[in-house]
Amino acid sequence: MTGMRRFTEKMVTIYRCKICGEAHLMNSKPSHCPFCGAHGSWLVEAQDYFGAQLGELSEGSRKNLIFTYELEVRAARIYHCISRKSDDRFMQGMFKAIAKVELEHAELVGKLIGQDPGCEIPYLENLCSKDRKESLQITGKLEAGAIDHYTKFLHEAIEPRVQSVFQALLEAENDHLALVKANLKTDNPGGSG
Repeated sequence: MTGMRRFTEKMVTIYRCKICGEAHLMNSKPSHCPFCGAHGSWLVEAQDYFGAQLGELSEGSRKNLIFTYELEVRAARIYHCISRKSDDRFMQGMFKAIAKVELEHAELVGKLIGQDPGCEIPYLENLCSKDRKESLQITGKLEAGAIDHYTKFLHEAIEPRVQSVFQALLEAENDHLALVKANLKTDNPGGSG
């Protein structure tokens, strides 16, 4: 058949995240969960996914998860504020994406403790600054603080499901901190306006 092009079809696969449980249609396994930011090692093909069982929470894990839930809700609100207030398109996009991941973290942790943050992040203008450097510095402190807490909480957790959640949260928050540090080193990587 001369003149006809042959197309190679890539098979679309359904992947599920062992941390947040969300499913994604992809041609290949992503490096991170598009919802909660968990690293690719937490993603499996849908037929290999089995929802994690939690069982009864220890008092210590419940306390740590409640703290985590509140921290993630606060971070989502601050990052949403930055994304809305900034005039820098790069900052708008970066913080919109991070806010969504933090909200997914709050939803994930909320399921473990019976809390629901809702699916919308309110715009609270007084939570953030319009200044790029100040926003990145605040974010760096938030992410570093979360990493410190989640490292401690991971070591204190006795439930395998809670351990997995804190391990995945640590990986995602470290990614966020690396992104913030890289952007603090540059004047304006994404351009303005």
